[in-house]
Amino acid sequence: MKENSFNQDTPAFDAVLAQTIARHFQGAVAEAIDGVQTVRLGNGLPVIECFIDTIQDHEPYGAFLFLQITSGAFGDTQTLVTASGYGSSQLASVVTAGCNWACAFGPALLAGIGRPDLISSQDPEFEQFEATVGGRRYRVSAGHLDRSMNMPIEEVTAYRQQLGGPRALTNRVLSSPLIPATRTGEAVALGCYVSIGPEPITELKLAGADWPAGRSVLDAIPPEDGGYRMLREWAVLTPLEPAPALTRDDLQHTLNLIRATSDNPRSEASWLGSRHHSMRLGPPSLPQGLSLPEDMRWFLGTIAGSGAGPGYGLDIYPADDGGIHLADAGCGAEWRMSPYDGSVWLDSRACDDGFVRVAPSFLSWYEAWLDHAIRGGGPFAQWSYQVDAAYKMLKQSAGEHGVERLPKTVTRVRIHDPAKDVGPCHSCQLVYDWFGVPESVFVTAPSPAT
Repeated sequence: MKENSFNQDTPAFDAVLAQTIARHFQGAVAEAIDGVQTVRLGNGLPVIECFIDTIQDHEPYGAFLFLQITSGAFGDTQTLVTASGYGSSQLASVVTAGCNWACAFGPALLAGIGRPDLISSQDPEFEQFEATVGGRRYRVSAGHLDRSMNMPIEEVTAYRQQLGGPRALTNRVLSSPLIPATRTGEAVALGCYVSIGPEPITELKLAGADWPAGRSVLDAIPPEDGGYRMLREWAVLTPLEPAPALTRDDLQHTLNLIRATSDNPRSEASWLGSRHHSMRLGPPSLPQGLSLPEDMRWFLGTIAGSGAGPGYGLDIYPADDGGIHLADAGCGAEWRMSPYDGSVWLDSRACDDGFVRVAPSFLSWYEAWLDHAIRGGGPFAQWSYQVDAAYKMLKQSAGEHGVERLPKTVTRVRIHDPAKDVGPCHSCQLVYDWFGVPESVFVTAPSPAT
């Protein structure tokens, strides 16, 4: 089977896809932004970046696409959505794929962000209800799209009703203890998919990233004889109240759920920093001789004094500038607390000469990391990896020996600051992984006591 790559052979189809989706939203505009076909829903609203993964060049023509939703109610985290469609030509399959997603889930998106007035379709099919997840109350806006394989669609419709109706999958997942409460006020997407037949297939995505811990709820749906009943649901969860106060048991439960995402290289649980502390909390403890803000004193003395946290984990001690060292981010960068107002700063001067305020307090910094990890947001500490020591060594080795020989020519990478050896940042590890260089090349810091 020959398939066309979106970034080489089908650039015009990206524009068709964006225009197709934009037509389903009142006031939306499709335009190219930095070379990416993008749907802008309106001022202060989310934007949708449109990509075509593959298009089959023979009958049945099929288009397989993915969308990235960000900004507005979703904040900076990219929510990945996939869709597909078939038609009488390649162009028709792209239009069908865009319509499939926009018709089925566009109304749920707009209702979820509080703008149902922008829904352009007549009698849109979505449901809105309230649910409590991880002790936090959410408004849930959900849509569904069903297909069949080797059986009439009417049988799939009847099967869905037996399963529980239009939000049968979403209800199952939200009523389980396997989805944690998010910490910010931003919306989060939940995607459920099952293909029920002799050999079922299931998929669960939280904020667009795979969420393996919760997939067991869908895996429990028994197989069925005959063809395949393909049910897809997509929902937007909007917080209706603040996140519940952290407790040690609830926090460790959430960390355990995040740890199950370790197969995804962008996941917080997958990289050396988090495997350094295994996403496990250390015992509560207060460091001696340090004057701490009230929220930090409460967390260290009640929740954990070390272990799971940003970067390589909580490691509290006096910094050489009079502040408080909180955690190593990798590549010589670190988070520090100001001794004056308790704000948290990312000191990346060893990487890119940066020194920036990232949070007003210890607890807000920690919860921002936790929410970022729940949403599968990738590296938490963002800076230009091109100036990191590990990346410079990689670039030099590629120039001397060639990219294809990198796994053999890169030796041990030691990232050093005056006091200790530290490991790579998450961004650098992803770059190395992309080139096929094993993480064993890194000399990492000893694990903080847990």
